Amino acid sequence: MMRERKTIKNWNCEHEVTAVCSDLIRFPSENPPCDVAALAMYISEYLQRAGIPTRQISSVPGMTSVIAELDFGPGPCLVLNGHMDVVPAGDRTRWSFDPFGGEVREGYVLGRGASDMKGGLAALLVAMAQAARWDTLRGRVLFMAVPDEETGGWYGTRWLLEQGFTGDACLIAEPSGINPTIGQKGALWLRAIARGIPAHGSLSPLVGENAILRMTQVIKTVYSIWERTWAFPPEPRRLISDTQSTLREEGLGVQAEALDHVTVNVGRIAGGDKVNIVADHCEAEFDLRVPIGISVGDVFSLLRQLVEEQVGSGVEIAPVRDPSEANYTSPADPFVQLVLRTIREVTGGTPRPVLQWASSDARFFRRHGVPTVQFGPAELQGIHGYNERVTVAQLVQAARVYALLIHDYLSPGNGECHLVEA
Repeated sequence: MMRERKTIKNWNCEHEVTAVCSDLIRFPSENPPCDVAALAMYISEYLQRAGIPTRQISSVPGMTSVIAELDFGPGPCLVLNGHMDVVPAGDRTRWSFDPFGGEVREGYVLGRGASDMKGGLAALLVAMAQAARWDTLRGRVLFMAVPDEETGGWYGTRWLLEQGFTGDACLIAEPSGINPTIGQKGALWLRAIARGIPAHGSLSPLVGENAILRMTQVIKTVYSIWERTWAFPPEPRRLISDTQSTLREEGLGVQAEALDHVTVNVGRIAGGDKVNIVADHCEAEFDLRVPIGISVGDVFSLLRQLVEEQVGSGVEIAPVRDPSEANYTSPADPFVQLVLRTIREVTGGTPRPVLQWASSDARFFRRHGVPTVQFGPAELQGIHGYNERVTVAQLVQAARVYALLIHDYLSPGNGECHLVEA
């Protein structure tokens, strides 16, 4: 039976997408340890009930990905990507509800991952199930539910791309609100190790050299890079400025300010052996995010120089893992324009392409030359915090956007959607 595109824009999927989001939250897929096997089975069974073939593949034990494909014959391939892992819930006593209860209350779905990003993943699944009923599209939809995004994506998205799973364009259901994300900052995670000379604590600071004190100097030096100003190439400067304006209009002034700075967080520190021994070692780990238009290598070189000048010898500093450069897809790219048009049609709003102040698996697709956009339901202020939630209204909008995007990407100029009655 033929239905026009407006059917998708008014598609009544509220009950289904809410139920799926709630179900996904009930799987406590915290990372670490990132064992998503049970959640991967749920996703596989959901898609299989919709008649979509799936398979599960693992890069390492527990790091399971779900791959599903809608094949409508020759044509372009649209990748839909979402991660199954969530950050740890932390202190349960500081939540107002069970972080893994998936409760639906007053127009919200509540729980860890509701916004980042089981809400987006639920909307992808419901859109895939709907698209499986259409019979006049051309091309393929490659769906990926992946692990490991919250700790770098090496064993999820990056690994899948290395195995040859790719396409012509990619939509990642990361939380965004109405404005899709087209670029992100680089990530530079560093480990610093300070060495000292042990001695009896009762004679400190007269004897020995305390590595913990030396590390406090390192921390101060690393944090000083926040104060630096940078010269940006024209296009990155324009994209940063446009995004800052948009974020400030939305009340996200902190995020706006972070975009043109190298942000710094010391997230872990450990040192010494015993309270009455002058510490001869101390280790700290730092998370730095680097703006587009600035080389991660240049930032690292500058930091090493500053540490050597201001702290001196006895300090080692090196990346914890492979750094990632800042990256973006041009706002003029046809896929970006299609996503913007689709969001406008569904929401009636005026979406603007923006940059992300953090990073995600999008960088891996862009490294492979795949135009990539992030769009997903979110209450942005609650991501990674206590009492995370997402609105049911945004879940519905996201599912409609994804369904319309599938339709229009695989049937350019068609204007109609042909459904096969269940």
